[in-house]
Amino acid sequence: MQPHLDHFRALIAERDRFCILSHIRPDGDAYGSSLGLALSLKAFGKEVSVYSEDGLLRNYLFLPGKEMVEKTPAAPPPPEVAIIAVDTSTQERLGETFVGWNRQPDVNIDHHQSNPRFGRINLVDAESPACAQILHDLIDAAGLPCPPEAATNLYVGLMTDTGSFQYRHTSAHTFEVAASLVSRGADPTAIAQRFYQSTSVESFMLKREVLAVTKFTHTNRVAHYRLTQEMYARSGARTDEVENFLEQLQVVGSVEVAFMLEEMEGGKTRVSLRSRGRVDVNQIAASFGGGGHRLAAGIRSSLPPEELEARLLEKIGQALASHGG
Repeated sequence: MQPHLDHFRALIAERDRFCILSHIRPDGDAYGSSLGLALSLKAFGKEVSVYSEDGLLRNYLFLPGKEMVEKTPAAPPPPEVAIIAVDTSTQERLGETFVGWNRQPDVNIDHHQSNPRFGRINLVDAESPACAQILHDLIDAAGLPCPPEAATNLYVGLMTDTGSFQYRHTSAHTFEVAASLVSRGADPTAIAQRFYQSTSVESFMLKREVLAVTKFTHTNRVAHYRLTQEMYARSGARTDEVENFLEQLQVVGSVEVAFMLEEMEGGKTRVSLRSRGRVDVNQIAASFGGGGHRLAAGIRSSLPPEELEARLLEKIGQALASHGG
């Protein structure tokens, strides 16, 4: 990564204007990484824009610097504006509007195993549990400031993508980064309360519907559910309020793999997969054109939900059998 780090330092020195983008359906690491880097660059005297295909979702209104997040504009920025992609596995995941710019990102900062290194400068570490951890180290290595507002955002990214420091790849260094961010102004108690203990009644009602339709197969080693537009309508919840639902299935000790299918407008189906460790869900996702990590991956498919569900169960069953399950 060292040559790319040197190129990144040079880019920071050469350019005065930057725009930062992250993936569609952004999560805590996407927003936290975007705003953490943006606020660091801003404190360094740079002009920074933060774009997202989805704008700012309501669950993240507590983030410092939230007013910087705008919907990705149809017109690309001028050539002198450096484009930085964070926490995004493929260029297409930056959204249709960005793809319409016909611009290659100048910098690609990510931690997804399936990332094809689509930037001019690629700072990708698949062993990192969160993009926010990479950014913490990158900000320090580049000699950039990390004010309390930036530290708070990076802590949100680190906390959410490690499952509150539970997931694999959480290391001693991850806790060192967390301690560093707290020492710079992040408040772990306040952040956890805002993120984990501020759910809406509508989200709670949707979770109740999800649990009611959850299925267990393969002698209770696989748990999955299908999320429909009717369930959203009955509960009154929004599509951005399903984050962390899959983790509810993984509290069952026998579950090796959990996944959900979400019916989307336009006939597409979104799939999220989670693994306890034995099954590489990135490989399964890749066979459907998706990707991610060994323990967490995603798919977007035009297959009918029933067919997609059956094929996923078959693939997961084969993976379990190959491990003696």
